[in-house]
Amino acid sequence: MQKPEVRAFKNELRNYAYYCSRIASLEESIEFMYDKLGGVRGIDPSKEPLHTQPSKEFEYMVRDKITDLEKNKALYEAKRDYIDLILRKMETSVRGAVIAVYVKQEKCIKVADQNFLSSTGLQKRMNRAIEVALL
Repeated sequence: MQKPEVRAFKNELRNYAYYCSRIASLEESIEFMYDKLGGVRGIDPSKEPLHTQPSKEFEYMVRDKITDLEKNKALYEAKRDYIDLILRKMETSVRGAVIAVYVKQEKCIKVADQNFLSSTGLQKRMNRAIEVALL
């Protein structure tokens, strides 16, 4: 029987591609919100805009939205970085199988055949590798 931590990490692995796509989407949204400020872009939002000065009320609303988007982005980045950290702790051969099965959503039997293992044997190795990496 799987430990709850292993099961939870597998669920996080299944969400890995979603986290990466959300990060990219949030980056685009943040950039769009900076464009809404009328030319304020990049790392320094305090820089004077290139065009007319937006109203302060609108500017505060947009900056609040940017702050919210950056918080959400940081949350997804933290989840992605945690998964990357755990994956780096695994052996290379098992890591590839874990990524193929849980991130790329390939069939376990196909990955097992590629690694010259039974699907049960591969599942046991992946569970054990995840368990060890989580310690």
